[in-house]
Amino acid sequence: MPSLPSNASYEELSLGALDPGRVEAFWRYRAHVRTIQVLLPDGRMDLVAHCSLRPDGSIAASWLALCGPADVPGTVDARPDTVSLGVRFRVGWGGACLGLSPSVMRNVVVVGAHAAQLIGEPAQRLLRAKSLEEMRSAIESVVLAKTSQAVFSAGQNRALKAIELIRAGSSETLDDLLASNSRARRTLRRDVVAAAGLPLRTLGAIFRFQRAMAMLKSQRHTSLTDLADAVGYTDQSHMTREFRRFSGSTPARPTAAPIVEREFSMAHGRNVQDRNTWALDN
Repeated sequence: MPSLPSNASYEELSLGALDPGRVEAFWRYRAHVRTIQVLLPDGRMDLVAHCSLRPDGSIAASWLALCGPADVPGTVDARPDTVSLGVRFRVGWGGACLGLSPSVMRNVVVVGAHAAQLIGEPAQRLLRAKSLEEMRSAIESVVLAKTSQAVFSAGQNRALKAIELIRAGSSETLDDLLASNSRARRTLRRDVVAAAGLPLRTLGAIFRFQRAMAMLKSQRHTSLTDLADAVGYTDQSHMTREFRRFSGSTPARPTAAPIVEREFSMAHGRNVQDRNTWALDN
């Protein structure tokens, strides 16, 4: 079953003062040996600080990364003695909070000086941190400032409503939202791409794929046919095509990688904190 490799560790930290309506997780990742970490598409945006550590645990060097919404799988070279601290924004919120275009950032990771330039003056506080605790505090302060300055248009609000409906699997309510004239439907689709960087149909496919991966990991299925039906695929062949699209693997032999479980698991009375980890090269 897909899981985080044993030679790496991932945990989600307290959100502290961060708004849980806009920020999905504050996470930390560390590879204990050099490894190639698989990343599955999840449609989110992340602000990440990578920290190279001295033997005493202090930060020897740090660099920043801005990760755009992805709809294709990828891999990164995760190095030992490097800890990554990151904030993952909820789908549709990252662009507005960071002041970036999600469409431009689609399947893009901006690293180093360019990332610092996009973040602006607050990036210098992150780069001055001498310990992981200082870095964590600096990230929280920067994200608090960014989220408090975010401006949302009517189109952004329409997009967030549609994203929430499709994430919750509320197809009938979403149909109601789309059951207006064709011009209004086109407008909503443009709003979603502007807010999330991905089309509504692609986001729905990503959410469904992640739900299927979550069920595979927890073994909440009796057969692949039952799994396809439970998650909402037309049939097993449809599910296999989507797995190949998003992971390059099949449901029978899924990719061993962290997955986004929270959205699916919360609907079942659980809060499983596991998702794609970003351990990006400098």
